[in-house]
Amino acid sequence: MDGAGTHPDTRSLSHKAVGVAAGEAHTLALTGDGKVYAWGRGTFGRIGNGLEADALFPVSVDFDSAARWSQEGKRLKFVEVAAGAYHSLALA
Repeated sequence: MDGAGTHPDTRSLSHKAVGVAAGEAHTLALTGDGKVYAWGRGTFGRIGNGLEADALFPVSVDFDSAARWSQEGKRLKFVEVAAGAYHSLALA
């Protein structure tokens, strides 16, 4: 994999990680501002960025634009993450 052995640029995370979930071959991080990041094997869309490519470093999960906004017109804040063998979950 390209970039193996290099250090990630942690400036890509918006805030401190307050939650982490590990799946079979991917990891999720929840930040204090309610954003979700993922990295690892992208097979079956596990990373949540619309691609099936692997990600060596955290990438912001792009939630469907229709689901981004609460009924009050504010951006949803995620409070928990979970991961399984082939899926990822974020609870708002």
